Amino acid sequence: MKKLILLFLALSVYTQTHAQEGNFADVNGVEIYYEVHGDGEPLVMIHGFTLNHTMWDQFIDDFSEKFQVILVDIRGHGRSTNPTNIFTHKESAKDIYGLMDTLQIDTFIGIGFSSGGMALTHMATMDTTRVEAMVLIGSTSFFPEAAREILKSINFDDIHDDWMNRLKQDHAGGEPQIRNIITQWKSVTTSYDDMNFTPPYLATIKAPTLIIHGDRDPFFPVDIAVTSYKSIPNSYLWIVPNFSHRGFDGVPLWAEPFTNVVTQFLSGEWSE
Repeated sequence: MKKLILLFLALSVYTQTHAQEGNFADVNGVEIYYEVHGDGEPLVMIHGFTLNHTMWDQFIDDFSEKFQVILVDIRGHGRSTNPTNIFTHKESAKDIYGLMDTLQIDTFIGIGFSSGGMALTHMATMDTTRVEAMVLIGSTSFFPEAAREILKSINFDDIHDDWMNRLKQDHAGGEPQIRNIITQWKSVTTSYDDMNFTPPYLATIKAPTLIIHGDRDPFFPVDIAVTSYKSIPNSYLWIVPNFSHRGFDGVPLWAEPFTNVVTQFLSGEWSE
C-alpha cells in the first residue's frame, strides 16, 4: 500500500509539472487552439500543413525546460477553425501574431516546419522587430513546379488508410475537415503571390535564422534552402543528409541532435 501511495504521489507531481494549458483565441475571425508548456522566453512552434500541434510532442519536455513553449494549431487544422475554407501562409502569419497579441507577448522566438516555416517567414518580413530568432525546417521561399505537381496528384478519395487514420487522429472535425484541408492544400498549385520571397525580400529579415533542410526533399529542392541561406543576412544552414521532407518527424535518432542544436541556437550561444 505504501508503494502504491508513493507511486500515486509521484504521478501526481509529474502531471502537475508537465501540465498543459489548452485554450482557444478568437483571432481574425477564426478560433485558434493553442497550448502553453513551461516558463521562460516564449517559443512558438508551428506545425506543417495536414498536421497539428502534436507533431512537436516528442520535443516538449526538452524545450519547456528552457522556454515557454507555445504550440498552435494553424487555421483549419486540429482544433482550430477556418470558416472561410481559404488558407494562405500570410493569413496564418497574421493569426499567429494575433495570438501573440492576445497572450500579450511582444517578442518571441519560433520554430516552423514546412507551412509553419513559411508562416514564420511572413512574420519576420511583416515586422522585423518581433521575431527574435527562428528555425525554418523543410520550408521554402516559393513553390517550385515540383511541389505543385505533387500537390496536384493528391486527392481525398485516394488517401491510403494509414494516412487517413493519422489525419483523423489529428483533426477533430473528421472527414469533412480533412476534405477541406486537402482542397486548401491543392489550391497552392494555382497561387503565385502567397509564397513569393525573392532574395532582396529575404534580405530584409533581421532575425537570426537557422535553416534545416533534407537533401532528399521532393517538395522543395535543397538549392531553395541554399538561396535562402545566402539571402538572409544572419542565417545558418544545416543540410541533413538522406532526409526527405518529413524525415525528422518521429525519428528517435534525429530528436536528440535536433533538440541540442536548436536549443543552442535559440539560446543565443552561436555567434558569427
